[in-house]
Amino acid sequence: MTRTAWLLGPVALAAAAAVTLSTTSAPPPPGDLPFSEPDLVNPLRGQYENLLTGPFPQTSELNRDLPAWPGVADVSVRIPWSFLQPKDPRTVPADAADTEKYSFDQLDTYIADAAKQGKRVGFRVTAFNSCCDATKPGDVVTTAPAWLRTLPGASTTAVKDGVSYVIPRWNDAAYLDAFTGLVEALGRRYDRDERVAVFEFSGYGDFSENHMSFARDSLGAPGPAPERSRAELGYFSQYRDQTLTAASANRLVGTTLRAFRSTQIVSPMGNPEIARLLLRDHPDLAGLRRPVGIRADSLGGMEIFPTWAQNRWSQYVIDRDPLIGVLAQRYRTAPVLSEWSPQLLTGGTDLEYYRRGANDVVRQHVSSTSSTGFPAQSRPERMTAEQYELWERANKYAGYRYSAATLGPRTTDDGRRVLDVRWTNAGSAPTHDRWTVTYDLLDTLGRVRASIPGAVDLAGLLTTEPYAGAPAVPPAAEVTDTVELPYLRPGTYSLRVRVQWDERKPDATHTVDLPPMALAQTGRDTGGGYPAGTVELGR
Repeated sequence: MTRTAWLLGPVALAAAAAVTLSTTSAPPPPGDLPFSEPDLVNPLRGQYENLLTGPFPQTSELNRDLPAWPGVADVSVRIPWSFLQPKDPRTVPADAADTEKYSFDQLDTYIADAAKQGKRVGFRVTAFNSCCDATKPGDVVTTAPAWLRTLPGASTTAVKDGVSYVIPRWNDAAYLDAFTGLVEALGRRYDRDERVAVFEFSGYGDFSENHMSFARDSLGAPGPAPERSRAELGYFSQYRDQTLTAASANRLVGTTLRAFRSTQIVSPMGNPEIARLLLRDHPDLAGLRRPVGIRADSLGGMEIFPTWAQNRWSQYVIDRDPLIGVLAQRYRTAPVLSEWSPQLLTGGTDLEYYRRGANDVVRQHVSSTSSTGFPAQSRPERMTAEQYELWERANKYAGYRYSAATLGPRTTDDGRRVLDVRWTNAGSAPTHDRWTVTYDLLDTLGRVRASIPGAVDLAGLLTTEPYAGAPAVPPAAEVTDTVELPYLRPGTYSLRVRVQWDERKPDATHTVDLPPMALAQTGRDTGGGYPAGTVELGR
């Protein structure tokens, strides 16, 4: 595999560890794991289970003869508001417990079931979904609670071909009171739950995707024209797909940031005002443990960098708005969770769709790809060999793919004996969770003689090299971790590396213990460690 080196700045030396003695078997020689091998199953990388649909291809009747995916570590669900709050809040005492006001049973079940399988959950709440159940004249399409329609001013009903679409009035105070109250309750229940990895910004737009293109295109109800958008919305909107005001965006964003301080928040970035608040300008950003990440719901169908931030005719691009740079940097420093688009939004063939998706995974540093949405999953369609290769590469390239190998010991100018370990990330993105690296030195009998904490910053290991395009492998990033060696007798030692998940939530209501990271190298032992070479220590 061709690798392009990228060396970070100096790495602080770790404190020498105490020498220990335990017995194990000597590790086998190290070796890299090529992309042709089954994918690595790790948190927030690669394929994830979307919408209660297991990994492809084994869930596709027409594609089950393709190699089964080895597994997934994450589950993403969308839950209708009506499921969470069936009771009219006007009938419940204001001081009632959250369990009296809301129904958490279904979401609790999703989370518990995933935890039993060693998976974590991310979720969003939808107040309006324009599809995708079959509809006929006389049907009512809504994911909002029935009582919302009886709340004066909180919703509107649009009729198209005899089908009624109940849409919240996104800027109505009664709607905002009800929905922000729900988000606050969800935060109280799930923010400190380690089984919940991600909360997706919710409360505005079709599928909570922060736009109302459906109303513009299908219901004849566009947002304000560009020349009137600043006056009516409080920010510039060019494509008439936005109806949320700046004040309403500020309220939804603030509530979300305060409710989920300890949980990774992600959001679609199609609304520039929501993006501004979530990425840079809202005062409650200071309370987050992790920067807000990206939710991209158009993988394959179109570019996943939002139109307002990259189209040459966008006023934000013409004006060189600094927010574009902030957004571009966030694709490198926070999770980018993608979903394959069910439509070829920019035209072309299925093969071009998969190639675009694979390219965007690498170029936009995508961490995760959905198990649903692409043509061979959303339609009764058989993948060709060429399509499968591109789809497989997109999933395997997504996220982090680390390996480690010793460069050997050396003596520094001031006389200290140190060990250099080269780390490589051959994936599209770094990890965005916290992990703890430990190096074990084993003697020739396989006994652990020393354990040394690593100092490498895995989250910072990301290449700056350009990507040539699929089917090429992503350019890799490399860094050297330097740790101080304790005193050991002269001799030959084997180096073993272990990477343990450590993304703990303060005062957790539920905890999880995830297995050590799967590295892109051979020789994993029963404790999750990997051989990383031989260390010769002289006198």
